[in-house]
Amino acid sequence: MKLEREFFYDEVRDGFYIPGIIKRLWGAELTILSEVDQICKKHDISYYIAGGALIGAVRDGQFIPWDDDIDIMMFRRDFEVFTKVVQDELPEELSFLSLSIKEDFYSFFSTVWKGELGGREKILKKYSEYPYPVTVDIIILDELSGNQKLEEDRRQRLEALLSLLIAMNQGEESQRFQLALKRATAEFRFSFSKTLPLKDQLYKKMNEIFQEENGKGGEEISCIPWHVFQEEYRLPKDAFSKTKYISLCNIQFPAPEGYNAVLRAEYGDYHRKVKAGGAHNYPYFKKYEKELNDKAKMKWKKEYSFSEEDLRRPQIQNFRDLAMLTVEAFYSAQKEFMDAIENREFPRCLSKLATMQEEAITFGNAIEQKKGEGTKSVSVIEEYCEALFELYQTISEQGKTGDFSKGSALLVKSLKKERENILTCLENLQAAVQKDFKKQVVFLPHSAKHFASLRPLVDALLEEEEIECKIIPIPYYDKCGDGRLKEIHYEGEDFPKGYEIVDYNCYDFSVELPDCIVINSPYDDFNPVWTVDPNFYSSELKKYTNKLVYIPWFVTDEINPKDEEDGKAFTNMEYYVTVPGLFHSDLTIVQSEGMKKAYLAKIKEFAGKDVAKKMEKKISGAGSCLLGDKEGQGIKEVVKEFKNFL
Repeated sequence: MKLEREFFYDEVRDGFYIPGIIKRLWGAELTILSEVDQICKKHDISYYIAGGALIGAVRDGQFIPWDDDIDIMMFRRDFEVFTKVVQDELPEELSFLSLSIKEDFYSFFSTVWKGELGGREKILKKYSEYPYPVTVDIIILDELSGNQKLEEDRRQRLEALLSLLIAMNQGEESQRFQLALKRATAEFRFSFSKTLPLKDQLYKKMNEIFQEENGKGGEEISCIPWHVFQEEYRLPKDAFSKTKYISLCNIQFPAPEGYNAVLRAEYGDYHRKVKAGGAHNYPYFKKYEKELNDKAKMKWKKEYSFSEEDLRRPQIQNFRDLAMLTVEAFYSAQKEFMDAIENREFPRCLSKLATMQEEAITFGNAIEQKKGEGTKSVSVIEEYCEALFELYQTISEQGKTGDFSKGSALLVKSLKKERENILTCLENLQAAVQKDFKKQVVFLPHSAKHFASLRPLVDALLEEEEIECKIIPIPYYDKCGDGRLKEIHYEGEDFPKGYEIVDYNCYDFSVELPDCIVINSPYDDFNPVWTVDPNFYSSELKKYTNKLVYIPWFVTDEINPKDEEDGKAFTNMEYYVTVPGLFHSDLTIVQSEGMKKAYLAKIKEFAGKDVAKKMEKKISGAGSCLLGDKEGQGIKEVVKEFKNFL
């Protein structure tokens, strides 16, 4: 079994964000299912994919986005054969757990599972680099009686045993337990040994009751433990008369030929895609995370921990900033020069003009070193220096008489007139510097596919004369289950034609210090499946710009943190909200004001209300370029928000 590497990356499907770690879970489950499939084929055992996996296969050929498990179904007779052979056939890393072979396995569902946490390199590789325990559950199908009275009697007996089982949690001396025991023994004539564990006896007795109607010609079947609580859960037996192979993630697995009747009986209109539902224990590997983090902390970091330092940032001055400050300084020097003229301080005027000329020459040399010869700025500086020199000459000629006081009024009038020429030079210089040193915006996408989330913004900025856009695709790595880096990928050649692509090896952030850097990968090293090159982590990039902007590569359905039906979607927000890039960025533009509220709710849950309050100013709900021209949250709004920030 082989899944393409693209299968494992984070994606949004049906409006639901699927983190890469869930993809790895699916891959591990498919590996276990493939092992089960081989055993069943070898021993002529019938089984069928079930539940969400069957719906996903029928509907899209993929997992349902919010599903995190695989179930299979077996008739009791097939399950008994499977039980006899499975332990000898499974690879050493897998185990079979079932009440039928292990009396203290207290579950009505059997399971094939990989229990290793973290894991050996070989095992991690085999199971899609998934580091947690993983299972495939087996649902056992038993027959239902066509006699409603018999089924009602079976349900009552099972309910009595279940009540007794639940009451055991309060202790065998509790009143609840004693009442449940009295009902079970008096009303249903159950008898229990005092020398054997009662829990074992209860599970064994219920397992016997599940099988009572098998072989008696019933036309319907069910998973009896479910049927006890959900009477309508009953499946037509003739739907399983033949097997049909269907594709799940491009792998063929068996399903009942009458899968339509099976799924309609269980789910109704199963083609209708519904919300993910409450989070509950989703995803189920959460219960193992702390143990894995403790085990792995000496090797790699699994989870991001917020620090107040992440909200702090150095202030950067790039050459453009310094150039504009220099022009402002020239204006100030000009004012000081005019003050000296007004006060008839002509020797001071000469000194000031000499200094102004030296500073202008130094500035011109710096521009030539940065931009090369022939820039408009240097040409204007030369004109500026000539104007300063002419002023210097005029004042010097007057000083040759030995007396500045003679004709000083005429000199002042003459100098004020010549001052206009200098001011014109400064205005021209300011315009030339702005043109020669445009605001530089650097886009750092890693994926050609995800460039769609940035492309309309890039197009808009390319039309702005005062902005210089650079598109620099950056490399990314796949990661092993233990955090080590694997293959490197670079997609620069796959980007749309017509854009000038800059080689990431040829751009020096420490020299360029761009006005703005735009990222759409916020994870740094905390995505367990892949990572951009560490040189492009947000923690590094914020050292080189005053404006780091994060624009997500995706949009999801709207998420209401207070709606239970959005529980899984809100849970998965931790994979793209509680990550370094969001906190390091000076602005994050999300798809709507509603999603901004959801982001802040997740941040509050993660880092507290004070941090959420600070982040409120750094997150904008302007919209997403992926929403096109959608009124109020599309391309136009994103471009406007970005330009205002820039």
